[in-house]
Amino acid sequence: MKDARPWHPFLFYANFTVVKSKEDILDKYYSAGADGLPEISADGLLKAMEEYRIEAEEAAFAAARQTDNGAPLYPTFADYKTSTEVKPVEPTENDRVKFVADSIVEQFLPSDPTAQHFSFQFRTGGKEYTARYIRNAQGYWEYESFV
Repeated sequence: MKDARPWHPFLFYANFTVVKSKEDILDKYYSAGADGLPEISADGLLKAMEEYRIEAEEAAFAAARQTDNGAPLYPTFADYKTSTEVKPVEPTENDRVKFVADSIVEQFLPSDPTAQHFSFQFRTGGKEYTARYIRNAQGYWEYESFV
């Protein structure tokens, strides 16, 4: 008898690790509605989807576990997840000023086609800045610095 479920890459890994089916996960989040029929809330569905995603990631991790001289590089899935977390980099003051200046530079472009540099002032975060722009070799305006 042929399996009626569609093929999915994570189902391949399920043959080697114990993975709950979508139905098993969803069953935990069903409740009976006023008419007695099973229903699932939006929050329950989100939780079920997240649980299924984590199950699939763990199955993929188990199937593709990296080793270093025969020993697992990451003993547990939690260790692996911790190693892949990327801390967001806090933008520098120059990055913040450049972002704001680049978003409004069109309002200050000089009308003189021979101009090679220009600057303009603006206020952001309670501070006054002067952004400087220069024309590059291709003729485009580039952010240079701020004061």
